Amino acid sequence: MRPMIERLRRELGRIRVRLLVVNLVVLLVPAAGLEFARIYERQLLGSLERDMANQAALVAAMLASDLDRGLELDAPEHGDVLTQAARRTRTRVRILDAAGAVVVDSHENGPPEGPEPAAPALLPARARGGSGVGLGDFEGGVRPFGRDARERWPEVADRPEVRDALSGRRGARTRVRERQPAVFLFLAEPIRWGGEVLGAVYVVRSTQPVLVELHRIRSGLIQVLLSASLFTGLVTLALAWSISRPLGRLSRAAKRIAAGERDIEVPVSGSGEIRELGASFAAMNERLGARLRYISDFAADVAHEFKSPLTSIRGAAELLDEGAADDPEARRRFLRNIELDVARLDRLVSRLLELSRIEASSEAMTVLDLEALVARVVERCRARERPVALRYEMSRRLLRARQTDLETALLNLVDNAVRFSPPGEAVVVTVEGGEGGRTARISVRDRGPGVPAQHRARIFDRFFTTDESRNGTGLGLAIVKSVVEAHGGAVSVESAPGEGATFVVELPVRQ
Repeated sequence: MRPMIERLRRELGRIRVRLLVVNLVVLLVPAAGLEFARIYERQLLGSLERDMANQAALVAAMLASDLDRGLELDAPEHGDVLTQAARRTRTRVRILDAAGAVVVDSHENGPPEGPEPAAPALLPARARGGSGVGLGDFEGGVRPFGRDARERWPEVADRPEVRDALSGRRGARTRVRERQPAVFLFLAEPIRWGGEVLGAVYVVRSTQPVLVELHRIRSGLIQVLLSASLFTGLVTLALAWSISRPLGRLSRAAKRIAAGERDIEVPVSGSGEIRELGASFAAMNERLGARLRYISDFAADVAHEFKSPLTSIRGAAELLDEGAADDPEARRRFLRNIELDVARLDRLVSRLLELSRIEASSEAMTVLDLEALVARVVERCRARERPVALRYEMSRRLLRARQTDLETALLNLVDNAVRFSPPGEAVVVTVEGGEGGRTARISVRDRGPGVPAQHRARIFDRFFTTDESRNGTGLGLAIVKSVVEAHGGAVSVESAPGEGATFVVELPVRQ
């Protein structure tokens, strides 16, 4: 049971399911319209029933007033009044005497308002119990005649609502005409005069006009619902497919990468955010691949750099163990070699730790004064008795940087320049504005032998050095490149044989 619940939860979390649910919720709007039509129908029928009750009560009050003036129930004037009322309200109004006989009928010569509108073929000919608000509240209730009713309606005097009215109570019923789909509301209001019931006002109204209008509204809502359902379903499926297909490809590519496969081609398809996601994922995969290659190459380089001094140390130790230690001169030479190799390993480890710290640095970038930063680096070099000249040829500039890392990079550049410069020759550090004033250009120039053209492409590679005799590790310039690129800048070298080398760092500055 639990796996089934988990699977259901995963399925409901899929984007296609969520889109489908959202669009189905949209479809509730026309569905709510259908419910509104049903409520509207009840309100219309309730209003119709209340109008009938008010009309019957008004006619009964008018007749009681006419009786006070000496007129009879079957007075000709009453026929004209009932005809006008029937024409305005599409209601049949009859006046009944105390025995239930019809004495005045508004429809004696046919409906004065004209024939009723034709009923739609889909309008069901079924008994209706009213709205539940109007006639249903009257004494006697609403008891519809079903299809099992007699072939013909009872005579007027025998109808229950008429008997109720002649006994002094308002009566109401709903009936269905068997030969045509029409529902009729019947209401009888007693006529009281002098404390006696002299007759009843009997009103009949067809609900067909109301039902025809409601049928038209309901049919329109159903058509809207069906059209919206079809359109929304198709749009949802197309949208879900356009989203789930590229996401599925990205998911499969991610699983292959997680399984350890390399050089995976990440498909970029779709549009909008999906395409942006694919492009970002592809870029991330490319960076991840480059990082893995970097780690692999780095491990190979480290192994290579450590292998030579370790081999030398092992060889010296073996020779000493085999008897070279008995010769004082040989012993001193071998021990000196071991000392130099250990010192080289120590420098390598220190540089590697420095490079690792810089690449994994979590130090926050802060706004720094470039002039103060460079001046501080120059002063540190001068404190170690290294001849360094500073030329600051730009207006005061600020930049966002990691102070420790940037100082380390500049110190490495100056140390490298001092190491290759002739004794006593000053290294010149120049700071000037870059192209368009958007960058700061920091150059470090030495008077050394320069960098041969064939070495310039590799000068910033790890462990690359042009002169092993100077005890370099080949990591100083690699550290410089790593720091500068982490700050969004670039580093390059300009050199001519015999004229020294100029290393140039360009960093973005705050405008």
